[in-house]
Amino acid sequence: MALVCFHGDNPHIINQERADLVLGVISDPDNRKIIGTIKDEFKTAKEISQEIDIPITTIYRKLRLLDKKNVLISSSKIELGKREFTYKSKIQKVSILFEDNTLDVKIYTNLRD
Repeated sequence: MALVCFHGDNPHIINQERADLVLGVISDPDNRKIIGTIKDEFKTAKEISQEIDIPITTIYRKLRLLDKKNVLISSSKIELGKREFTYKSKIQKVSILFEDNTLDVKIYTNLRD
């Protein structure tokens, strides 16, 4: 079994627990939609909700879960006296190969060394 995470061009071996966590996260269709819309740029919860047509309450619940699972980068700024949070996925791409009872997982991240 090969469990590899790529930060830029640098591969790192990851443990089974981290691979299982990422696979669990992407097994949920709403999580995949959210990650897909924020893999390249920061967006607010409202922007995410509008783009993928999922209720804002569900977006906030899923963002809390994704943050708890450590697959989000979040940022905040104060604009007109109000704090605004934006989110970006740490996950850029996941490649999974299951062959001959062996699972190879490659996770490509938005993090750079």
